[in-house]
Amino acid sequence: MRGLFLAAVVVGLAVGGLVAGVRACSGGSEDEPEPADPGSPRGIAEEFATTWTRGDVAGLYLLLSTQSQGTYPVAAFQDAYDTFSRETTLEGLEATVTSIDGGAATLTVRMSTGYFGDLEYTTRINLAQTGTEWRVLWEPAAVHPEMAAGHHLDGVLEFPTRGRILAADGSELAATRELRMIGLNRSLVQDRVALVAALEPFGVGLAQVDAAFAAPGGPTQRVALGAVPGTVTDATLSQLTPVPGVVLFFQTQRVHPLGPAAAHVVGYTRELTAEELEQRKGQGYEIGDRIGAVGLESSQDEILVGKVGAELRVVDGAGATVKVLASRPFVEGQDVQTTLNPHVLQTAYARLGARAGSAVVIDPVTNAVLALNSSPAFDPDAFERNDAVALNALAAAPNGPQLNRATRGTYSAGSTFKLITGAAGLAFGGATTGDRYECGSIWRGVDPPRRNWEGAQGQLTIAEGLMRSCNPVFYQIGLDLYNDTDGKLSEMARLFGFGAATGVEGLGEEEGLVPDAQWKRANRDEAWFPGDEVNLAIGQGDLLITPLQLANAYSTFLAGVLRNPVIIAGKEATPRGELPLTEAQSAHLRRGLELVTSASGTASAAFANAGYNGFGGKSGTAEDAGEQQHVLFVAYGPAAAPRGVVAVVLDDGQSGSIEAGPMARDILIAALE
Repeated sequence: MRGLFLAAVVVGLAVGGLVAGVRACSGGSEDEPEPADPGSPRGIAEEFATTWTRGDVAGLYLLLSTQSQGTYPVAAFQDAYDTFSRETTLEGLEATVTSIDGGAATLTVRMSTGYFGDLEYTTRINLAQTGTEWRVLWEPAAVHPEMAAGHHLDGVLEFPTRGRILAADGSELAATRELRMIGLNRSLVQDRVALVAALEPFGVGLAQVDAAFAAPGGPTQRVALGAVPGTVTDATLSQLTPVPGVVLFFQTQRVHPLGPAAAHVVGYTRELTAEELEQRKGQGYEIGDRIGAVGLESSQDEILVGKVGAELRVVDGAGATVKVLASRPFVEGQDVQTTLNPHVLQTAYARLGARAGSAVVIDPVTNAVLALNSSPAFDPDAFERNDAVALNALAAAPNGPQLNRATRGTYSAGSTFKLITGAAGLAFGGATTGDRYECGSIWRGVDPPRRNWEGAQGQLTIAEGLMRSCNPVFYQIGLDLYNDTDGKLSEMARLFGFGAATGVEGLGEEEGLVPDAQWKRANRDEAWFPGDEVNLAIGQGDLLITPLQLANAYSTFLAGVLRNPVIIAGKEATPRGELPLTEAQSAHLRRGLELVTSASGTASAAFANAGYNGFGGKSGTAEDAGEQQHVLFVAYGPAAAPRGVVAVVLDDGQSGSIEAGPMARDILIAALE
């Protein structure tokens, strides 16, 4: 019963502390009755109840009559209470005397159990006077009334296997498996140098051996070194059998087949803390049990973990069930299928490489998340096997590998926000698809004047402004919106989903920030100036977005409707609002995004000859604190009927088109494949 075979004395110590606490809370009122005369029937009954509550089985035996001690040797008496504790998964017990009837006492027993919840019952003990003393005439029914006539209690437990997390194609992203393990009995090791040499061909290095020797516990305690690589045959593994100290065994462990490629979205499990075990008391959890720590492992934990089945039976001498005293239904851990695409996850992981950043892929038709990657990543199974070497290295690693940048990282949108500015100008600012704006080398609409990053480009429509990512075009649209509307640029940003959680199920996320006059007044006690609107128009200033929001915003544009991203298969995206754009306005903006990847666009080099009859996209380069910049690229395709949107954000870089663009292209093609 998974190590819950607690000795009654050990259990009693915990219970005694509990009962003492209960009595202390009562305040020790003067109205409490005086202890009964120890030489009376009530006195011996109360002493029996108190001793049982304390868990002092040896003390209970001393209260038995000579006749009972002759009938039940101490070993049999101890076994009766040990078996009762084990089979009921006893965690705490309090016995009290409720009545005395001549030579018998009735006890009320309240107990808390690991798997059957809180139980309460009454039992009777017979009493006999020997000279001036009273003693207990004991029989097994004194433990529980159902333990008469040769009956005993039998606790039957059925443990669920944690459900799998599956990709959209049914392949495993997380599963519980029996692994062949290499371990160490440190007391038997004779030559550490020879030991390391023997283990190296099996992927176990000096650092792991040193960590095993430094692990707590006695020298004979088995310490796991790692799983046997799947390519190792039994014949090869047998080479380790004669090595002193090496132990081969099987161990159940949670595994994540894609490793770092899905670490942030799938997550990993961890052991319950002492406080969490206390909170789950009576629900079937024990020391060493694991729950989801982050990602889908955490958010879907209740579905994945299932419920322990528990039945406390009264069994006769032949092993037949006479009665069921308590039961809890068994629920197997359920699988959770996602919308994630393993090929796309692995492609995104490979393309991000060593760069700090993230990639998010969404199907704009269903708004399903196909991939969500953050870099640098980590091996989630290092947490499953409690690999001290790997976890210490992870804690010391730069760039925060455990941060999920895709949902928790906040960035300026840079020029990827120009789509929103163009939409606001067309929908709210009176701009038309035929209007042309001067794309000069310097724009003087506000002080100080602002330079255009690539110099003068002449008169451009909004679509052409997107193609060349011309700052002056969008500066002017932003200024017009400031002069002619009341916060409509910020309003459009929110219609695209910025400034609020996307609502994706199962992943914690930041809300980001869409600044406006009200926000600035409340947070800085300052007015909203034209320069604030102009900065916002090119995705700078106080605007903060997450990569997931960015991908969802472009999916929103393609669908015309803001929806929550979906990551659990079978769920549908819920509409949260429509974009106020006409068909002609949307077509004009799409034309601009598709020109970005054409021969005249800023990302032409990245998308030349990429196939699929064209793509749409937008680059961004945004200034951070100091001299650092981060770069962004959003791409979708095929242009005529998009089936994938990719947002790539790199924490530092010089050019969104040159650095993030090729990554977005390759990840998008993987999604379309």
